[in-house]
Amino acid sequence: MSKVKCRKCNDTGWEKLIKDKKEYLKKCTCRKLEILKDKCISANIPVKFAGYMLENFGTENGDESLIRLVDIANNFINNYPAGKGIILHGETGRGKTHLLSAISTEIFKRYPASDIYYIDWNDMVREMKSGESHTFRDFQVINNTIDRMSKADLLIIDELGASSPSQWVRDNIYYIINHRYNRQKITLFATNYFDESIDGRPTLKEKVGDRIRSRIFEMAKSYNLSGIDYRQKYKD
Repeated sequence: MSKVKCRKCNDTGWEKLIKDKKEYLKKCTCRKLEILKDKCISANIPVKFAGYMLENFGTENGDESLIRLVDIANNFINNYPAGKGIILHGETGRGKTHLLSAISTEIFKRYPASDIYYIDWNDMVREMKSGESHTFRDFQVINNTIDRMSKADLLIIDELGASSPSQWVRDNIYYIINHRYNRQKITLFATNYFDESIDGRPTLKEKVGDRIRSRIFEMAKSYNLSGIDYRQKYKD
């Protein structure tokens, strides 16, 4: 027999309540979370991070820089859809994807009809790269990809600069970002690269190009994540 996950509703999705000696059903909070997870998955957010919440981000270690980022994230959510986007700079395993996914969950809670779309930089470059060859170029696929990213209410680009695209691909990515900038659409970014070289590594501008970095600077506020590598801490 499988173990019951939710004691409030016995995994039925409905909690029984009694008021004025009358019994009625209320949608259980566990079901609400499942709905949020489904929305996140539909937004292309990785299943591992779907439904992540802000409440536990960085609090178990009392890391002040991470706690500050939760305040920044909450401020972004409270002002959404006004204001600028966010770009998170940090080493691998610092919680960038976790934080961006948690922001998405909170936006879905407040605005269930929001059109949010998540894409990994490498996936974006791969899809764009398929159009480089004039012989095999599929304009419908490329145009659908560009259209999806251009029109989303909230676009999330993770692993920004993880690979170095060709000029043709870079021009298409710039078109998307510039299109969103001109229409004041909000975009969130996460990257392992910084604006200053660290240990001789390339800067973000060197990875994505000056035009793209310049546009992102205008449309998103930059924040650095420090602290421990959570992937190492919690690995099996």
